Amino acid sequence: MEDRIKKEIIAGITVFEKHLPESIHNQILLTGGSAAFLYGSDRPFSKDIDFELPKTAVPEIENILKVRFEYHREKPIFHSLKATFSEGNEAYDLIAESVIQPAGHPESYTVYLTDDILGKRKIFNINGQTLYLIPKELLVLIKLLAGRGEELGKYDLYDVWKIMVAGKDFDYAFFAGLVSQFCRPLEKSLPLLSENVRKILTEHPAGQLKWLSEALASLQPSA
Repeated sequence: MEDRIKKEIIAGITVFEKHLPESIHNQILLTGGSAAFLYGSDRPFSKDIDFELPKTAVPEIENILKVRFEYHREKPIFHSLKATFSEGNEAYDLIAESVIQPAGHPESYTVYLTDDILGKRKIFNINGQTLYLIPKELLVLIKLLAGRGEELGKYDLYDVWKIMVAGKDFDYAFFAGLVSQFCRPLEKSLPLLSENVRKILTEHPAGQLKWLSEALASLQPSA
């Protein structure tokens, strides 16, 4: 499975390098389950390879790749402004904006790439191929908001646990800043995020998750 995932990720990066100028393709970040895999998660994976890009790049990508970005709302909880680019037998989702409506939650939260987030991207090298990953702090936030489980074929909270314990370079201040930026009103989002961290801690006690819980507790709804 590991070799298959890496092969498909490299194929996607190669496609974008071939078709797009460097100024754009180096802003396309691997996200979703494939990014979680490279950050340390080991759960089952689908064939989907998802990439995130800034909304400012949408017009040029639409023109070059001859695709159209549209909102897709057919899936529960997670909705995206995205386009699908196909080449050969492979298809890749390009996501410009994600709208997360947690189950049973009255609010929705819109997440997108900013210059600050692009500056925190993670650079990986796989078999000599350079690729960029969505910052783990943003990936953790997205998955804590969505909180999808195996009943939807997802492993959001499991991914958070594995990502947090796999590395020691998690930037808690940056994570708190992302919460303040994307999760307003805080009085609605903080209880949800804290509860999902508590659920993970109940099954998988880990110091990194306790620090994550403290980072959330440090935020104030009036901020």
